[in-house]
Amino acid sequence: MSGKWSDLPRDLLSQIAKGLGLIDFLSFRGVCKDWNTASLEVSPLEVSPVDKSALCDPWFLIYGGEGSHCSLISHQNKCYTINLPELDGATCLASYEGWLLLFGNGSLFFFCPFSRAKLELPNCPFTEACDHVAAFSAAPTCEDCIVVVLNSSSDSELELFMLCKGEDEWVKSSFRGYKFSKITTALYYEKNEFHFLDGENGLVTFSASKSKAWNKYCMRASTDKCSPSTLLHYIIRKNSFQWTNENREKGFIEANDSISTCGTIVPHVSGKCDMIIRSESIEAQTQPGSRHLKGVWIQPRYLYVSSTQTW
Repeated sequence: MSGKWSDLPRDLLSQIAKGLGLIDFLSFRGVCKDWNTASLEVSPLEVSPVDKSALCDPWFLIYGGEGSHCSLISHQNKCYTINLPELDGATCLASYEGWLLLFGNGSLFFFCPFSRAKLELPNCPFTEACDHVAAFSAAPTCEDCIVVVLNSSSDSELELFMLCKGEDEWVKSSFRGYKFSKITTALYYEKNEFHFLDGENGLVTFSASKSKAWNKYCMRASTDKCSPSTLLHYIIRKNSFQWTNENREKGFIEANDSISTCGTIVPHVSGKCDMIIRSESIEAQTQPGSRHLKGVWIQPRYLYVSSTQTW
């Protein structure tokens, strides 16, 4: 076959791109303008088709270091460098289905680091993100997406802001009258219900339905005597990054680095029970000259958003 590689038919290029793993796909898009255009609306394989056991394993993104340079760690502990100006000065509040919910420069926005797709949210109800946690019910491109952001205004009050897809004004709700531990992790559960986990066994729930009902529980390990109605349909994994980087031997962070991480939901391949990766806060081993990094667990997905799409 004669001619240039860039002259290959667009349909053929799209089929080639569709069969690539994520990292190879990103390299494919950088070859030339024609290859980039041919793969614009293509979704690559999330992982190698040989490794079926890792279909749901999240990757880990480290940011907040030198400018917009970030480290991306695959489920196989391969480390890549990626340039993401959108994360410079930003803080990730939630990660779900390959989307990150970020706060930066006084605004909230959804972002996919692999495709650079971005979707702004209107009228951010706060000016700084300090101990805020968040969750969203579905991808921001879905019509039924609901976003909630929670903050502990005091140890006896929780303050929540909620925004539904297509709306411009956030709805505020508060929960008072209990002694709360620091809420570290948020997730969407089911039937418009959001769960908020503290660092121990505390669970606070919020209903996004008309009732806007709050409840507080103490979780305990399940037993054979537990009723199915009292069982949560997820399991919780703690210290995930600390385990994967035990004693900092793998060199992902240095001894003088501290890091705060944002967790995610890992869908079970059978659909039976999701895994919740908690957020973490890991202190530097040596304080002088220490720097603070940020990290987030993310599903490795390339998500396309039309330039005309808005919230």
